[in-house]
Amino acid sequence: MKRRYPWSLALACFLVILLAAPLVISDRYHHIALQSGVVFAASNNSYSLSSPVRLMSGPTIELESGTLSVPPTRTGLARGGEVIAMLITGSGPQLTLENATFTADFSTREPTFSQTETASEIAPLVKALQGMQFSDLTVRNGTVRIKMSDGTIAELNKVQASLSGEPNGAISAAGSFEFHGEKIDFDTTLGASLDAQGKSRPLNAAFSGTPISAKLDGNLLLGESPQLLSPRAELSTTDLRATARWLGVNWPSGKGFGAFSAKGPLEWANRTIAFQNAAIELDENDATGTLSVNFAGPRPSVEGTLGLKSLDLTHYLKADTPEDQARTILASLRAADGFDFPLIDAVDADFRLSADTVNLPATTIGRSAATVSLRDGKMLADLAELEFSDGTRGGGQIRIDQSGDTPGFGMQAKFESPDVAQAIQAVFGHPTVQGRGSVTIDLTATGDTGENLLQSLAGKLCVTLVEGGRIGIDINSLTSPQSQSLPEEKWQQVSATAITVDTLDARFSVTNGVLRAQSAEAVSGERALKADGAISLVERRLDMELAVGDVIKAAAESEATAAVKMHPREIINMHGPWSAPQISNEPAPDAAQSIAPAPG
Repeated sequence: MKRRYPWSLALACFLVILLAAPLVISDRYHHIALQSGVVFAASNNSYSLSSPVRLMSGPTIELESGTLSVPPTRTGLARGGEVIAMLITGSGPQLTLENATFTADFSTREPTFSQTETASEIAPLVKALQGMQFSDLTVRNGTVRIKMSDGTIAELNKVQASLSGEPNGAISAAGSFEFHGEKIDFDTTLGASLDAQGKSRPLNAAFSGTPISAKLDGNLLLGESPQLLSPRAELSTTDLRATARWLGVNWPSGKGFGAFSAKGPLEWANRTIAFQNAAIELDENDATGTLSVNFAGPRPSVEGTLGLKSLDLTHYLKADTPEDQARTILASLRAADGFDFPLIDAVDADFRLSADTVNLPATTIGRSAATVSLRDGKMLADLAELEFSDGTRGGGQIRIDQSGDTPGFGMQAKFESPDVAQAIQAVFGHPTVQGRGSVTIDLTATGDTGENLLQSLAGKLCVTLVEGGRIGIDINSLTSPQSQSLPEEKWQQVSATAITVDTLDARFSVTNGVLRAQSAEAVSGERALKADGAISLVERRLDMELAVGDVIKAAAESEATAAVKMHPREIINMHGPWSAPQISNEPAPDAAQSIAPAPG
């Protein structure tokens, strides 16, 4: 059975069983009592349990099997009657429990077996055990099975422990156990009762092993819903990915998620572990805030509110090779084969993150804030605030849906004052528009390959220059007094030269990977430009018409904010592969056209 239970839950349950059980079966702790048990003599100084012994109720904890024995006296091996007398008088130096199996049932509060034996039927050794009349207890080769409400079982094997008690009721335990094949050493002390019922007890514990290490100092609250409260707790692992797999979480291989540590107040209740006002470090990223993990659902659920001075994402993102840097985003996307985000399926999460700086492989972002939600195979990331070092500001939302047969993706974003040329250069490989303005993106796509994504791409795209800029096409070389075709080699010269524009507003709708111009207009001095047509991202093809004409100035100052009119003089046709389209021009129809001014 696949196990998804955290180390701390298993260890806390183990503490309840190992430390509390020898105490709560004593008549000094009347709130929880030994219910029943039957034993038979295996030898003169050892007894084997033949039926379960109830140690606690709520949660139900039982000692299902095991062999109890005492060491030899100075005169040799003790006889059965002498053993009983020694234990009853309190002179027994040590009791040994071998091959024991404990069970802790957190799935129900009802008894798991019927109690039919009377007190007179309980073996003398068990009666003596009820009175806690031994100085030390040694557990050898034990097993602890922890059953949760969903029926899954966490099992601790090869339990080796040495317990010793103090007159005031405090008890210490040290030893080791194996969980999922890894050995964990522990050293714990459960102090004297803090209340009359013995439900609250101070606890100091330390655990260490290859997967994980932990220290805590606080209080253990027993009862139907055991709780662990530690004002001072520490948790660390050298490899978070490996630790998650050790705990049964399907965490994939990849970059980052290595060294992890958390220090601060800790609370464990039911199946939730929470750090409050903690110092948290992951891959040398230092954060402060809250972090909790809940294991009650089919997947672990993580919540956190963390603030960072600097968030270095280069630990998690692949650095571009020279070959990657030479590719455009479209080329890289087209070559992609398979999109899989296993972590989205592995956990549920709600994170609120803020950072003064965010380091990416190719750039640095200033003050940033984001909320990330993972739920049922879906991811929603709200980027509320992004400030780039070049003055660009923005925000938006990213969506990934892996809940169906075909993954779906969505992006909404708006950037103010970006260097538009850099963005277009990265996507298309050519800075068709240069200058600062605003960029608005609202796109969706589905598919598990780059080609499928491009073919399904849909939404809207808008680019606006608010302070003027340049268009990376030499309109002067394309215009002529009569219709003619442009030689193929001429396109390289035309696309390598730019003209200045005062305003530009380009709005496109996107359907099946094809951008269609809804309104693409610019004004350059006395000249106006208007584009119409489509750009296919799938076929890398242009089918555009560019109208070029003269601006008609407003007759009065009151008309200055009205739509700008133009007299079109000619139409430039561009058809074919965008790397070398066929270009021709023709006189425009004798009709006036208007251009709406760029918003904002």
